Amino acid sequence: MRKLIIPEALQEEFSTVEALWYCNGTTRRVDALVVSWVKYEKQLRRLFSFFVFQHPKINEKTLDDVISAFVANRNLNPETFISGIKELGVTPIPKLLGNAHAGLWAEIKRIKVYRNKIMHGQQTGQGIQSAQLERDVIHIINWMTALADASDSAFGYDGLKRGAYRIAKASAHVPVQNYPFSNTNELKQWLSTLRV
Repeated sequence: MRKLIIPEALQEEFSTVEALWYCNGTTRRVDALVVSWVKYEKQLRRLFSFFVFQHPKINEKTLDDVISAFVANRNLNPETFISGIKELGVTPIPKLLGNAHAGLWAEIKRIKVYRNKIMHGQQTGQGIQSAQLERDVIHIINWMTALADASDSAFGYDGLKRGAYRIAKASAHVPVQNYPFSNTNELKQWLSTLRV
């Protein structure tokens, strides 16, 4: 088994992955991949939420309604978060990641194909070996590190820290160029239009 190296920015978020990686469980590699994937999705959700929360009409009184709008939409996923970030007029993720994007995204797309099967308890039919699962956890870590570094540099938030609402409201830098909603009902509607 290869050594798992977790960059400093991800150490807190990936402590559970690290515990799985080094445990003696027979499914530790699959488990580490699944938990890593959840972390990947969560980072994009937090980053997207950070931008939405910067809307001037979103405050403590409306926050529960905004969160309810997210919860009600069952089609939100990493790709729609990426699309939504672009629609907000924020630097799109591909541009944010620059030359690294193409290679990192190709790996994420490949992993997603069999991740969907694993998450639903299905056979992948791909005969994926432990070494590949280990490499794929590392690919997810590489993606998340690149996104964390680039977004922290550009926006002052890496998508990893908890408290996206608090951080958004404290941010002096508001990168959003276009809010396609002006209240929570319009937010619900807009969320339902986000596509890959």
